[in-house]
Amino acid sequence: MKKLIIALSAIAAAVGFTTSAQADISVAGSSNVAYLSTSANTTGGDEELAIGNTVDFSMSTTTSGGIGISASMSISQDYDAAGGVNADGGNSVTFSTGGSTIVVGDVEVSDTIGAVGGVVNGPLDDASDLSSSVASGFLDDDGLGAELTTAMGAASINISYVSNDDADNFGILNSSVAGANSVTSASITMPMGAYSFTIGVADSDTGESSSGVSASGSLGGGTATIGYSNQTLIATGNDNLATDGDSEVIGATYVMSMDADTTISLGYQNKKDADSESSTQTDLSVERAMGGGATVYLDIRNLTGDTAANADGTAIGFGTSVAF
Repeated sequence: MKKLIIALSAIAAAVGFTTSAQADISVAGSSNVAYLSTSANTTGGDEELAIGNTVDFSMSTTTSGGIGISASMSISQDYDAAGGVNADGGNSVTFSTGGSTIVVGDVEVSDTIGAVGGVVNGPLDDASDLSSSVASGFLDDDGLGAELTTAMGAASINISYVSNDDADNFGILNSSVAGANSVTSASITMPMGAYSFTIGVADSDTGESSSGVSASGSLGGGTATIGYSNQTLIATGNDNLATDGDSEVIGATYVMSMDADTTISLGYQNKKDADSESSTQTDLSVERAMGGGATVYLDIRNLTGDTAANADGTAIGFGTSVAF
């Protein structure tokens, strides 16, 4: 990724004041061009062209005491939306010191730990016209709060807390007026020999909760990951669920490099919910790096089982992504 680095102290001098801190502002970008073809029953099959661009701005500095402070924003034209440039980010600030990172502002809890299986690129994942009707994930899993990531020996620990899921960067903490809007998650990732294990739990004061585990390691020249997630969900407010109860997700991925530039990824995910609905998703993605930050890819996704408005079938995506 090529970055444009601008010394913040030079900007400060230009406007008439000085600073002893040396801060950086970096600019990066990405582009996506994709051809999509779907045979989803809900549309009868169609062909689409998806194009999008993003420019990311990142700011960082280090205090005299060694505390790193950073923030970011982006300007984007989504590849799956017709017109309308959006500004994203700017809702959080990150502090880092001594191997620990704290994010304050808009954070997202990990409510689907272990729900692995998706390997296709963004355009096909977002605009395939394939849609399962099986409920998974909390009704709301992000909002105004804080997130801590730290190391404990060889293990990595993450704790996320959302105090107000109705706000992002400004709002009441622990509001007694808004109702049930607090969410918490905790996870730990531990290496064990040639394998790595992640275990996590999450809880919402709506009454929803989840737990999950995933394991990854080398297998036959590639990397295999398997996972299991259990989520206790409520039906109120959930368009995909009529009965309170448990959803289960079982999935696996396998990623293998054919050579220095070519990667093949396989994904499988099966999920079922308290309505006794279930669906199975299988993915294939082939990517080849072309140099200069450009990658071409071929993605295939198949979805069977219970789907929203009969949105099952097979979708294909072909395109290129470029990192600037």
